[in-house]
Amino acid sequence: MPNKKSKVKGPKVNTITTKDGESVKIFEDMNDFETYLKNETEDNEFDHVHCKLKYYPPFVLRGAHDDPDKIKDTANCHSRKYVRHLKQHVEKHLLKDIGQSLQNPELRFNNKSKQETFDTITWKYEDETELNQKKFKIDVEICCHNNGALVDVDYKTGPIIPNNEPPSDSII
Repeated sequence: MPNKKSKVKGPKVNTITTKDGESVKIFEDMNDFETYLKNETEDNEFDHVHCKLKYYPPFVLRGAHDDPDKIKDTANCHSRKYVRHLKQHVEKHLLKDIGQSLQNPELRFNNKSKQETFDTITWKYEDETELNQKKFKIDVEICCHNNGALVDVDYKTGPIIPNNEPPSDSII
């Protein structure tokens, strides 16, 4: 039998550029998303990232025996059980995993809000942290819809520049 060397694959990601010229990474798998965040942290490029993730939460896939075609139509933002389980998943797993990917398990996302419409429920989580002497802000927006179990995650980080410090691109 021939010896096949398995290639080490990085996270599967698509990159799009918005009208404003911003580069946004699009993920379809939570593991790829977490791997990307971890790699960006190791590369010291974590303070200006914009990623979007569309995925079925693990509790939904477990209930459908890992077959997206078997997901019940009732798994959406109108189901109290779905919303309760999604909020638990977000706060106990997703946000915690983001903190671990950023090498900051103490990240708490204390600044949070919730917006409800007939079509969607959106949770917004914000926090500030520091890594490798860089202070940055993290915004995570999680949205579930009335037409299915897919969850949208919008993850953004941006540097925090103190008022008394000139921008690093300054020619002064």
